Amino acid sequence: MGSSQTYIAVGASAMRFVSSLTVGLAICSFLCSSCVGHKPAPVESLSEFMYNEPDGILSLDPAQASYRSALWTTSHLFNGLVELDSALHIAPCIARSWSVDESGKRWTFRLRTDVQFHPDACFGSRRTRLVTAHDVKYSLERILDARTKSTGLWAFRTTIVGADAFHQATRAGTSGSVEGITVVNDSVISIQLTQPFAPFLAVLTMPYGSIIPREAIEAYGAEYGRHPVGTGPFMFGTWNQDRELTLSRNPQYFKFDASGRRLPYLDKVRISFLRDPKSEFLEFTKGAFDMISSVDESFTPSVFDPQGRLRPPYNRFRVLRTAANTIEYYGILMDTTLPAGRTSPLATSKALRQALNHAIDRHRIVTYLLSGRGIPAYHGVLPPTMPGFNDSIRGYRYDPERARRLLAEAGYPNGRGLPKLLLQLGNSQRTASIAEAVQAQLKEVGIDVELRQVDFPQHLSMVRAGELALWRTSWIGDYPDPENFMALFISSTIAPKGPNTTRINRRDLDSLYDAALSPTLDEAARRNLYSRMERIVIEEAPWVFLYYHVVLRVFQPHVKGLTLDGSDRLILERVSKSNREIVSQ
Repeated sequence: MGSSQTYIAVGASAMRFVSSLTVGLAICSFLCSSCVGHKPAPVESLSEFMYNEPDGILSLDPAQASYRSALWTTSHLFNGLVELDSALHIAPCIARSWSVDESGKRWTFRLRTDVQFHPDACFGSRRTRLVTAHDVKYSLERILDARTKSTGLWAFRTTIVGADAFHQATRAGTSGSVEGITVVNDSVISIQLTQPFAPFLAVLTMPYGSIIPREAIEAYGAEYGRHPVGTGPFMFGTWNQDRELTLSRNPQYFKFDASGRRLPYLDKVRISFLRDPKSEFLEFTKGAFDMISSVDESFTPSVFDPQGRLRPPYNRFRVLRTAANTIEYYGILMDTTLPAGRTSPLATSKALRQALNHAIDRHRIVTYLLSGRGIPAYHGVLPPTMPGFNDSIRGYRYDPERARRLLAEAGYPNGRGLPKLLLQLGNSQRTASIAEAVQAQLKEVGIDVELRQVDFPQHLSMVRAGELALWRTSWIGDYPDPENFMALFISSTIAPKGPNTTRINRRDLDSLYDAALSPTLDEAARRNLYSRMERIVIEEAPWVFLYYHVVLRVFQPHVKGLTLDGSDRLILERVSKSNREIVSQ
């Protein structure tokens, strides 16, 4: 997903606590105003799960699933060849097994023969049918078809042999097929890649790898996103736009639990579209939702303590939290051929870049500004939940004395002679508050920083164009493989061609990255190569490392089987609810 702007409001003062009394009064006053407009009915059945999507959903077509609410919903409706287990490892799904040849470029998948599509009128009197390898080929080609306008085109266009040519042909209005996708028989499919690419399986776990039937697209056309047909644990039910979406249990789902019981356990999933986050939280406390994934900032100080634990009376609920596959950082332009790099002392002084990293107290920022909803980035590039994370890698810790020594080593003792640095960020109150705290901490060691905020689209455009020497951004992992993060430091992805916006250019990083792409390497060997890359990046310091984001679920005590991982997925096929009274107030 790359660079992102997170629109979360916090107070402007960097280290100021909000009075619990003030927040309490705000909650009480809001109880009356929140009564206006659509309110979800309380959950009454132990066989249904209710949650809210304040951002809404535009389409249920996995080809368009580029944002979280769509990602969650399509995960209930569809399956791919492979999936992620609870530890974010690749696991079989519609494909029961797979292999790759010695070249590392030809992948062969052997499919299960018991997976059925959801019952639907598009299949005529049969109502359903089994999934075959022809469906896999059709589904991948549909992502590459220009007429689909899929947001996932990038996932396969340069990876699969003939994919780009197929895309160009469909843009011109001609048909055909992708040369590198071959149906061997109904249960075996072969995919030829343009070059070895070990993360290919991880890419297939994205919604863009979902398997869909041709009949549904032919029957519903542009309306398929409002009438999806897949193979997932739940089937499409009803959709009242901007009010509620319901999904029902798939009675022929192909997965079973360890005791032989067919999944899913729930009979129904009900998704509300209450847009106001304050109303969402208050409705949750009254039992209207089984789970929420965020708490409005105005309520945060009364709900969470500085360590992120639930305060009374909210500790009657349960909470899951983990590091997200996201890192927040300040990028530093390393290319001195660009005007911004030629005039910036950061581009030429590694000691100065390291000084910035040692001058920042990440613990204080996470504790007092984020209320524990972040983890200090002490270990470098990869978040703690990312496969390949290595806790033996040591990044930067708060050490103001070392920062001063490095500043002197760079030729700026106590900051003398160092020009004021300009740090640009988007228009977000949260990132502004964090930047103000960083500004104050850098000032303590003699580094003056000026802050500038611009609209995020303009900010991102300037970053990609190489017009900034120092800027705020974050990287959100598209799929749980270290490659997705380490690609930010190789020469072939230097912006605007790719996500390497710092424009760091080192042959050793390129060589390590290329070596790690071979799928013939075992995981330990790949991870060792990525760890070597991380150590080089930390030493070179093209980033000012800040923190890893934290994702959370706050849920009712009667909910069982809910899980959380760094990819922020919502998997409901093993969720159930115990027989206890629904929370009400």
